Amino acid sequence: MSKKKYSIGMVGILLLAGTSSLAQSNPLSSDSMYYASWVGEWYKVEDDQLSNKPTFIVKRGLYASSFEEYWIEAGGNFSMAWRAWDSRTQKWDFAWMSTDGLFQLWQGKKVDTTWYMLKTFIIDDKEVFSRQAFIPKGENELIRTSEHSMDNGKTWRLRFREKYRKRE
Repeated sequence: MSKKKYSIGMVGILLLAGTSSLAQSNPLSSDSMYYASWVGEWYKVEDDQLSNKPTFIVKRGLYASSFEEYWIEAGGNFSMAWRAWDSRTQKWDFAWMSTDGLFQLWQGKKVDTTWYMLKTFIIDDKEVFSRQAFIPKGENELIRTSEHSMDNGKTWRLRFREKYRKRE
């Protein structure tokens, strides 16, 4: 009886081939293309001026509707995130981790035409529902919002609204 030997790369290809039949035949839709212009370097806009350094950099992930994000924050903190369209659930999801040991999973939900990422936190012993959106404004501009709700999403309080742009 002979045993076949496979390289690590070949095992990866075999795994991908085996799981590809589980995916939907046409995973692309207008919702799955919500972040179509997401790849690039994004600079915060303050007083109509672009910051000198990008706030976050986005690269394509494993497939057309998946992304790797690299966040550079003031003070030297760094975080990474993965944003991806799930063709089975028909929604966006988001995973984030930081160099100071935080890890968060956020679930996507579409409200009107905007995709939000939602997560529940405990702040001062109270449950706080949080949502963030990155609202595209053409190919090179977006608005980022962050909101909190103390009544499980019935009403929302704006925490911040930021504008970002790619360099031209």
